[in-house]
Amino acid sequence: MANNQADHILSAAARLCLEQGLGALTMRSAAAAAEVTASAIVYHFKTRERLLAAVLGRLAEGIEQSRRSLAAAFDAEQAAFADKPAMVSAILCRLVDEQGRATITLLELARLLRGSDVAQDSQTAMVQETGRADAFWQSLPHIAEEDPEERAIWAATAQGLISLAMLDRHPVARDARIVRVLSRLADRLARREVALLPPVALPDQAAKVARPAGKQQIVDATIRLSGEGGIEPLTHRKIAAAAGLSVASTTYFYGSKEDIVVDAAQELQARTMDAVVHRRVPTSTMLSRITLDEKNEERAEIAALAAFSAAASRGDELSGLAASLRRLRGIDGARWLEARGGERIDRLDGMIWAAASTTLTQQALLRPAAERAKLLDECSEAWLVRLFG
Repeated sequence: MANNQADHILSAAARLCLEQGLGALTMRSAAAAAEVTASAIVYHFKTRERLLAAVLGRLAEGIEQSRRSLAAAFDAEQAAFADKPAMVSAILCRLVDEQGRATITLLELARLLRGSDVAQDSQTAMVQETGRADAFWQSLPHIAEEDPEERAIWAATAQGLISLAMLDRHPVARDARIVRVLSRLADRLARREVALLPPVALPDQAAKVARPAGKQQIVDATIRLSGEGGIEPLTHRKIAAAAGLSVASTTYFYGSKEDIVVDAAQELQARTMDAVVHRRVPTSTMLSRITLDEKNEERAEIAALAAFSAAASRGDELSGLAASLRRLRGIDGARWLEARGGERIDRLDGMIWAAASTTLTQQALLRPAAERAKLLDECSEAWLVRLFG
């Protein structure tokens, strides 16, 4: 009975995280969702962190089950009719439908639990999940026949595309984007000529947006809080307290929470792109210097950007934020490639690089801190040469 109750609580907690975000999960809300007493939550899981770690494990199991089921759908005859982009696209589109939200939530959980009393358990679970995901994509027919570097690029791009694709509200648009990006990836790996997308007006990221002091404090506080605990728990009152301002100040500058979040997301995108284009670091160490801080931990800005993207992907409440992130999708990657010396680059290439480098960063963060920069810089340099010459 106790095990059945624990499983019931865990299922309810996982649904709460998927539907409302990690900030919605407390011991009290978990009890309400599972229709049990708060003491039952404490009995089975002791703390919120342990409950979150258990949710992480539950989500990872569900994702792995979906991967196995989707891979089994391709027998030898079907595989013969599907080339690499067709096969990976077909599986990825379905996986995004089934487990896209779970994949994003899994990454949020891993980030949130770093430094907690269950950090080692969550780290171990994420190492296992990352390994299974990488092995899955690399073992697909056609992909498995390629050399190790190409297999790794396919796997990293496919896995990283899940978060980018989840910003699309309609499944048809989402699937079309996945197919287009993976077809471009196949062309780049085969060194085929590509027809570039029409150029778009890129925002001038070098120019700082001029904001009154109070408004800038609100934006800075929102970025900081989002990186620490996600967007869902944010309120005008919490943002005002973190900014050292009155609640009246936040409502004066911004009519709604979403208005604050959209402005903060645009500021964060600007900072990220500006760092890519204007930071004076050797190209051989560019990825590690942009994504890691001086302790070789994930930069707070990168964590906040992931939090914005996750919240925008979860539902319609932040449709303005999702639209803003969709407009910029691929642009930061394209600017990165151009800063690296790439020519004839467009947003599709930017999305390939954003997806691949995001997965590479997640893998690096599961290594000891001393090994992270080396992995990021050596792999990214090799992948950039392989993809774009």
